[in-house]
Amino acid sequence: MSDAFERLDELATLVQRRFPHIAPIRPTGSRILYLLRRGEGTLYVLWDSEQAEYAWYGPDGRGPCLGPDALSAAKAVGEELAL
Repeated sequence: MSDAFERLDELATLVQRRFPHIAPIRPTGSRILYLLRRGEGTLYVLWDSEQAEYAWYGPDGRGPCLGPDALSAAKAVGEELAL
């Protein structure tokens, strides 16, 4: 699976199943996954195809790595956004 859309959709599915307090949304055509948290604002994740890994995304561009696969990225998201 090499398509950024597919990878972000896979991560969104895992996050939605594991963390009900996080709403993952990937707007149509977007290469960024929005992670909405009630009362906490939104964080962003992207698939960095050059590095072959998920990463946080923010105002300064690409942020820290979340992992090379959806499972490790979902775990990192959960740890970062734990209640």
